[in-house]
Amino acid sequence: MVANSSIAKKISYSYGLAIGIAVTGTAIGLVIGNYYQQQAQSRHELTDYQQDLLGELERTTLTVRAHPQELFAVLEDSVWFQYETSKFQLSSRQLKRTLSELEQFIENNPHDTAVSPAELKELLAKYHQTLDAYNRLMQGLWQQIDPQKRSFGGRALAEKKIVVAVRGPKATQIKIQFEDLAKRLALINQAAERQEDQANAQLTQADILRLRIIILSMALSTAIAIVLAFVIARAIARPVRTLTNIAQQSIRESNFVLQAPVTSTDEVGALARSFNQLIYSVNQLLKQQQDTNQQLETYSQTLEQRVEERTQALSEKNAHFKQLLEELHRTQTQVVQSEKMSSLGQLVAGVAHEINNPVNFIHGNLDHMHSYTQDLLEVVEAYQQHYPHPPQELQETLNEIDLDFLTQDLHKILQSMRMGTQRIREIVLSLRNFSRLDEAEFKSVDIHGGIDSTLLILQHRLKARAERPEIQVIKEYSPLPLVECYPGQLNQVFMNILANAIDALEERHTKQTDQGRKADPSYIKIRTLVLDTKWIIVTISDNGLGIPEAIQQRVFDPFFTTKPIGKGTGMGMSISYQIITEKHAGKLDCLSTQGEGTEFKIQIPTRQR
Repeated sequence: MVANSSIAKKISYSYGLAIGIAVTGTAIGLVIGNYYQQQAQSRHELTDYQQDLLGELERTTLTVRAHPQELFAVLEDSVWFQYETSKFQLSSRQLKRTLSELEQFIENNPHDTAVSPAELKELLAKYHQTLDAYNRLMQGLWQQIDPQKRSFGGRALAEKKIVVAVRGPKATQIKIQFEDLAKRLALINQAAERQEDQANAQLTQADILRLRIIILSMALSTAIAIVLAFVIARAIARPVRTLTNIAQQSIRESNFVLQAPVTSTDEVGALARSFNQLIYSVNQLLKQQQDTNQQLETYSQTLEQRVEERTQALSEKNAHFKQLLEELHRTQTQVVQSEKMSSLGQLVAGVAHEINNPVNFIHGNLDHMHSYTQDLLEVVEAYQQHYPHPPQELQETLNEIDLDFLTQDLHKILQSMRMGTQRIREIVLSLRNFSRLDEAEFKSVDIHGGIDSTLLILQHRLKARAERPEIQVIKEYSPLPLVECYPGQLNQVFMNILANAIDALEERHTKQTDQGRKADPSYIKIRTLVLDTKWIIVTISDNGLGIPEAIQQRVFDPFFTTKPIGKGTGMGMSISYQIITEKHAGKLDCLSTQGEGTEFKIQIPTRQR
């Protein structure tokens, strides 16, 4: 069945078998190796945890035992004495917790302890007994030498009591017990280290076993694939070689009567049959070619000229269609942008109107409220003058509300409310100025007002954030005359340039060190000046990373952007360029040095023709 199959099936069966062996062997190796590795890893983690607990037990015991020596230095200072006793109690509790954790470890992992669980439990029980006796000894010593409680003032006598307590029979017995526990703990630590070495060895052996199984399966599958490839190549190459020899003989001798033998039903047999048909077709075409050669000689004289003319016409049409397509894309984008700005203007104007009405109401009533409050305070003051000694209950009420503080603070509150409403009115005015919804034609406007309104809209991006400091805005305004322009469209240009400058400074901030940020803080500089009384120039520069020279010439191209997908459309600067050059008969230039910053220079006439 396989012998009569197609070449594709033969190759698929062979390599499917080889890949199946490789995948199966590799999977078995991974499963077995992972099992042993997980067992070894679990044992390794348990031995590490056990050794950490034993080490903590040893360190905490040394800290507790060193407590009497620490008391000599604090016998005259009750604060430090309390600190040392508190530190001892904290270390004692820590030692208790460590003993409890070891007991829990023995209960949960009785087969993974460095020594027998019974021996380890006996050691922990003796630790508890010794620690309790030692705590009672220290508490009795504290009662005798506490600077706040002892009735004598001699330091020498307190030191003598410490020495007597430390060298007494009970202390000596506790010391012997501690030393015996330390020796046994050292032996257990050594056993734990040997246990950890064994766990590491088991982990290494598991890795080696898994690697050997994977290598063996890969080697076996590679050998099978090589054998199958050799057999299949031989089965395919023999009839193909015969077919190739006949094809070469036909071409070399121009003998298109030869026929290739068909010995199989697979692709090679189909190729031989197709080759025979091709030879027959070529023979027929040669006969027809002799008849048409004369006609071709006639047509060849004019064909080249016709082809050139047709090619030139098609090239011209393609160039024209390409230009129309680009113009269509640009027009569509401009229409969408205009609709977005129109919608934004309507939204901003509506929000400004809705905010402005209640704010004006509040702002207008503040003066009346101030007047009414002043009259009430005058009435209270006159009452106090005529009745300097009010009843006791009224006096308590006056003291409770603190009338003097209320009088002073009320004036401050009214002043703060007036300043707040004034600030809201200024923001609403800036939003209306930026939207310029009612200014669809040329109008003489103050350029500085448009720039300031745009800066106010972008104020949330200029303020300091958790990830970067504030971006400074440096204004170098010169006196400017009123300029005829489309105010809303010109504000859109300011918005695009300032937003790009903020993006560049934020990218620069991520690549600076703390020292570099302090030495060279981020800023945007805006300068205005008048040129020959007929032109005004607005330059907006930043100290960002700059624009590479290779792409500076494409800054104003439609759909060109260096920002990630979804963050920029590539039409902001293109539309800005058209607004300046086509709508205002001006110039828009970009000057940039990589690593130093970028400057956009806007030049428009003060009067439009």
